[in-house]
Amino acid sequence: MVELIKTGVPGLDGILGGGIPRGHTLLLAGSCGTGKTILCEQFLFNGAREGEAGIYIALSEPKDKIVKNIEGFKFYDKKILDDNMVSFVDITTDARLKGLELQNVPGIISLLRSLIEENNAKRVVIDSITHLAEALGGEDKIRDFIFELGLQLSYIDTTLVMISEIPPQKFVYSVFGVEEFIADGVILLTEFERKGDLIRALQVIKMRGVDHSRSKHIVKITDEGVNLIPLFKAGMV
Repeated sequence: MVELIKTGVPGLDGILGGGIPRGHTLLLAGSCGTGKTILCEQFLFNGAREGEAGIYIALSEPKDKIVKNIEGFKFYDKKILDDNMVSFVDITTDARLKGLELQNVPGIISLLRSLIEENNAKRVVIDSITHLAEALGGEDKIRDFIFELGLQLSYIDTTLVMISEIPPQKFVYSVFGVEEFIADGVILLTEFERKGDLIRALQVIKMRGVDHSRSKHIVKITDEGVNLIPLFKAGMV
């Protein structure tokens, strides 16, 4: 039987039929401002409250700035950070310190796995796979990286969420068109215009191992974090 881990994001676990299968590699695709980062941080902090340590691996933003941006959300808890139940790491700095080039697939995977194991992380976020894929260069290297990292993390029952940055209002899942075919699950964050306002929406495209809904849900971001509402309840249909 598949073991599901709860995201703790209101509405999302119901869409997924209970949660994300443990050890899955998930692609979270969306353009700027659709709620990708907040949802991932909420996923990590909620996991920490369930006793699962998490690590947020960033490629484009320093830890201090990331933390400052989430301090106003109720899911944020400084004690969780102090207890190292959620860690934020700048992978580019760590790679430079070890003399690693980001194009070195085995080296970067080894570095990532070391960081994950050192933090006893069971939930991992990479922000973003788009930046890392650009550094890796070439579809074969991107495919090898995602496949091998996902495989290694599944061996240690660690669930991986990769943020994919896509152009606004485009029905695509990645820049390179490789990532979505290797990932076990794909969640798309989009936006659409209604009466002059941009409405955020979420849709689960695929999730292997679970009977999930493919219905589009409205994304509401409040001080509680991300909350999902069915279209009909939000008065959109």
